Parts: sequence; structure tokens; C-alpha cells
Amino acid sequence: MPGQEMRALRRTAPGFIALALAATLGVATFHTAFAADKPAMTQASKKISFSRLYTSADGVSHFMNDELTLASTGGAGLEGAMATNRIGDVKGVMFASLKAGATEDWHVAPRRQFMVCVGGIVEVTASDGEKRRIMPGQFLLLEDTTGKGHITHAAGTDDHVALAVPLPDGVLVKK
Repeated sequence: MPGQEMRALRRTAPGFIALALAATLGVATFHTAFAADKPAMTQASKKISFSRLYTSADGVSHFMNDELTLASTGGAGLEGAMATNRIGDVKGVMFASLKAGATEDWHVAPRRQFMVCVGGIVEVTASDGEKRRIMPGQFLLLEDTTGKGHITHAAGTDDHVALAVPLPDGVLVKK
């Protein structure tokens, strides 16, 4: 019986993680807690690293590394113990799943959106040939909405599950 319970927990854990991510991203704010033993005002900014997939003028997609800066809200209590980066109000947040081993051939992103890997491993190939693997807990900003696009492959033994969070106009625009 313990083996069956463990398998059931493994199947449901990504669901709990997904719900937590949806709750966090649904309000369009990334949070990180500061150390409880230090006042919020003395904390330095925090950074979250992510990959960005964009299209250059010649229609070829490329990866670049980027960061989100999380800063203190300056509030009191729990709010004061958090660092945030508000990405704005979002609509059309959804989960997407790709069967393990499946490949989506060349395609462009339907809109600028974060793809947060909730489960499985996804390998994304830019049209310049570079490949990156995105693991659970990592995210990618897809903004190759024109050109040749990219290939998406569920590289692991588990289905790839992602949370798609569309970005409002003007947010995190590449410089």
C-alpha cells in the first residue's frame, strides 16, 4: 500500500505545484520571501534568471539570458517581507501539456508569454540552432511571434506541463 500511496502523491504533486504557481502568477506578481531574521528595508534586490526567445530582424529566433529584479514593497508585516516584480494584469493564463517524447515542429509563439515549466522537461530549439532545456521551476519568455519560430520537444519521460502567462503590452520589452 505505501508504494501505491507514493505513486499517487507523485501524480498529484505537480497539480499542487501548478495551483501554487497559478495563484502566484494569476495576480501577476512574482514574490520571494526575505530572511525572517532581517528587516525588509535592509535587504538588497533579488534577481530571477530566465531565458528569452526572440526574433531578430532577419526572422531567425535566438535565445538570450535575462533577469527580473525583485524589490522590497516597503510595506508592513508579510508584505514588507516580500520582494516583488509586478508584470501587470494578465488575461488568458492557461496550462498546456505535451506528451513525453512528442515534438511540435516549427512554430511561432501565439503572443508574448512566459512559459513556466510545471512538470517534465522541455527542450526548445531556436531557428539559429541553439537548444535549451527548461526544467520544472524554470521559465522562458517566448516572444518569437514572427519568423521561423522554434521547435518544442517534451524531452523527459514525463509529459511536459507548462503554465502560459501572457504579458501585457509594454512589459519586459527587449532593449
